[in-house]
Amino acid sequence: MSDTPAYPREIRGLVIPLQTDVSLLLPNAAVAEIIDFHGVSALPDRPDWVAGETDWRQRRLSVVRFEMLLGESMVAESPRQRIVVCHVLDPQARRPFVGIVAANIPRLVRIQESMLEGTPMPENWRERPLRAALRFDGQATVIPDLPALERELEAVAPA
Repeated sequence: MSDTPAYPREIRGLVIPLQTDVSLLLPNAAVAEIIDFHGVSALPDRPDWVAGETDWRQRRLSVVRFEMLLGESMVAESPRQRIVVCHVLDPQARRPFVGIVAANIPRLVRIQESMLEGTPMPENWRERPLRAALRFDGQATVIPDLPALERELEAVAPA
C-alpha cells in the first residue's frame, strides 16, 4: 500500500480582500492572473455589482464587485485595487473567465482542513453565487460559486 494520502493535506489558495469584513477564498487553480485595476468601462443598465468590462489578453473581461453582491451599498476606488481573473470552471460557459475586484493585493495561503470552520450563511446571502461561508484561520471568508456567478452575469450582461 502507498503512504500517499487519498487527498492532499493542504492546497494553495488566495485570500482576496474586499472592502468589507469578509474576504473571498479561492484555490490557486481557479485563478488565471492578477492584474492592475485599469480601463474598466461601466456598462449602462447593469446591476451595481457589475463594475464593467476591461480588456484582457485580446478579449473583453466582465468585472464584478463582490462587496455589492454581499449587500454593501458603496465601495470606493483605490490605487491598491486589483482584478483577480478567475477561470469560470464551467465548460458550457459563454465567458471562460470573470474578473473580481480585490481591495488590495491577494494573499497566498496554504489551506489545511484544521484551519477551516464552517459558519452559517447569512440569510441575505443565500441567493448569491456562493458555495460556503467559513472562517479561515480566524478570518471571515466566503467561497464564490464561479459557474453560478457567470450565469448571473449572463442574465444581466450577455456576452
